[in-house]
Amino acid sequence: MADSDSSTFNYLPVPEIVNRLGLYVTGAGTDIVPAGAAYPRQNHPELYHFSWHAGRVLPEFQFVFVAAGRGEFESRETGLQEIKPGTIMMLFPDVWHRYRPHPGTGWTEYWISLGGDLLFQWLGRGLFDPNRPLTTLRQPGKTIEKYEDVIDFVMSRPEQDAPMLTAHAMALIASALEQAQTSVESINSKDDLDRSDNPLVTEALRVIWNNSHQRVSVDMIAKQLGVTRRTLERHFKKHLGRTLLQELVACRIQRAKRLLRETHVPIKYVAHAAGFSSLPNLCKVFRREVGTTPGSYREAAAMKQSARRWPNSSAAAAPEDVAEVSQNGT
Repeated sequence: MADSDSSTFNYLPVPEIVNRLGLYVTGAGTDIVPAGAAYPRQNHPELYHFSWHAGRVLPEFQFVFVAAGRGEFESRETGLQEIKPGTIMMLFPDVWHRYRPHPGTGWTEYWISLGGDLLFQWLGRGLFDPNRPLTTLRQPGKTIEKYEDVIDFVMSRPEQDAPMLTAHAMALIASALEQAQTSVESINSKDDLDRSDNPLVTEALRVIWNNSHQRVSVDMIAKQLGVTRRTLERHFKKHLGRTLLQELVACRIQRAKRLLRETHVPIKYVAHAAGFSSLPNLCKVFRREVGTTPGSYREAAAMKQSARRWPNSSAAAAPEDVAEVSQNGT
């Protein structure tokens, strides 16, 4: 445990009972790195310490948030990328990586280390992606508050109240995912802003996502909103760059995917519950939009979830130009 004017962190034991929660915190902290300072500056345990030359491979997940300053990040999957203020770095088990602040700016970072089967389940469902580890948050202040909640908890109660700490960690992850400008199978932040700026588009989206399981048509939506189909299509295309029909299909496909991943109900029922007129219609549209059949998609999703490991774990080593890969890891 360390505590100073500019840095604080604590690592926690993980008793067997904590493993049963599915998500648990192994450490958390914050650091204000001045311009020109060496990095990492703190005396972390050997498992977590690293150098820029060697990089690091962790046995767990970490979420590192850069609230101020700039820097650079590199992993086997991404190559070298720039870190801007408001960026959250998602670090994955068995994936080589390294990062550091720019010497001209330094940075302020918050971080949390996490383990548990639940994270691997979320990974398998596409909430995280080691090929896209950097995400910019729209309202970083909200996420900073969640980080501070976790850090205050682990500093003041190192003996842990494991369920409460897990709840704080889940709130942090949810806040980050909610604000992410890029995420798998989500509509980007520009679209979200456009929706709120145009009440007609916002209302049309509400009708689609609340009624896509029913026999809904573009004409029915226009009639419900009291405008012509042409007017509604024009506003929708202008603000979101796609048609109402495309949005309706995307909604139904997303719900079909979820039912295929998370349930064992017959595919015929999936077609009905997701709003498709028939099983053949689901199969036709699913193959066109996803590139495979519903049955194959379900099988692939089940294999991913059961493996709970990286499909490309052999690629976790450091690049060839790094002389030594440190299994020690911040």
